[in-house]
Amino acid sequence: MKRIILLSTIASSVLFATNGDLMLGDGAKSTGMGGVGIAVSHGSESAYANPAMIKDVKGSEFSGYVTMFQPDVGFSSDASAMIPQGAASASSSAADQSFIPGFAYVHRNNENIVWGISVAGTAGMGTDYNSASKAGSGAFGMETELAIAKISVPVAYTANNLTVAVAPVLQYSTLEMNYNTPFGRSTNKSDSSVGLGMTAGLAYDVGDVTLGAVYKSKIEANYKGNIANAVRDFGVSSITSGDQLDQPAEIGIGAAYKMGNNTFAVDLRRVQWADAAGYKDFGWEDQNVVAVGYQYATPTWAVRAGYNHGKSPIAEQDGSATANAQNYNNAAKNFFNLDGFPAMVEDHYTLGGDYAVSDELAMSLAFVYTPEATNTFNTSDMTNGQIAQGGGAPSTATASSATVTHSQQAVTLGATYKF
Repeated sequence: MKRIILLSTIASSVLFATNGDLMLGDGAKSTGMGGVGIAVSHGSESAYANPAMIKDVKGSEFSGYVTMFQPDVGFSSDASAMIPQGAASASSSAADQSFIPGFAYVHRNNENIVWGISVAGTAGMGTDYNSASKAGSGAFGMETELAIAKISVPVAYTANNLTVAVAPVLQYSTLEMNYNTPFGRSTNKSDSSVGLGMTAGLAYDVGDVTLGAVYKSKIEANYKGNIANAVRDFGVSSITSGDQLDQPAEIGIGAAYKMGNNTFAVDLRRVQWADAAGYKDFGWEDQNVVAVGYQYATPTWAVRAGYNHGKSPIAEQDGSATANAQNYNNAAKNFFNLDGFPAMVEDHYTLGGDYAVSDELAMSLAFVYTPEATNTFNTSDMTNGQIAQGGGAPSTATASSATVTHSQQAVTLGATYKF
């Protein structure tokens, strides 16, 4: 019960993310290097990114961090038949700031075995247009909040430069969706889900080169009375997973090269959204993520920089107008993805650094800048469906669309204590 309360506290802070609904990195060190962590050791902060990389912890190490996350999301749409075509005006989401904490502890048991525990917010999404529900934005007063936190308990074993690690994972997550349709304001309540998963990692040292690999299993999640109610109220009939919204499996490889005080690293990850219930039904596609990072480190200070690119997993579906609104489901899912879950930013630029206050204590800082991305999806047959529901005649000449703009910035402050 104490673990669930702790995870609930952390999850309640998470509102948005970067690669799909996944946080860019775990902790200040990884974040400052563009999110790389599969083949670079960030000490105890590596406990979730790749549990094999905790191998470099010498004794005991505790790290904690908090991220101030600031997404800037704007939305406009004339998809509602009640709004004249071309009359929609842009409105900003009020879900524009959140604080995401995390911590990890790692201990070296002997020359071969290192183990630890990490607790962190790892993913989330959210928008809030409730205050704009009557401002002509066409957002239907959408409010969404998905928050995900995980406890990971890694154990790593090293022999002959090869490290094998496994970490059971306990996930606690919450979801709430509300909206204002022509039939009235919804009253869905936040629901929580607890699921189990597993992370496995490998690391191999070849001179100054480290190679790494990681696998994170899919974790099932179900949020009663949210997704099913929403698709029903919007007339969507093609969602077969009900209230299921699983966190996807991930697989990744990485490489790092150390040359004196310099470290160069690259990670390649594939996030399997298309195989995760819920995301699959809303048309999300598998996502390839590339992260590159650089670090210059001395015994007392370090500087970092990185770049992260993950193509948006949200694919536009055929929402064009038909005479009998055959594309209604597609058009409505286009609307839902951009209005409630616009995880479509792709490029991220990062900076970071460390400063050793003493031999035991070091402070870390990281900054992420994500430039604005804009997507416009066709929602014409959603409008046609509403016209038909109102007794009118759908037309292939009907035209409507939804447009979202989205940028992000984040600052992470962390501390590491070695003992």
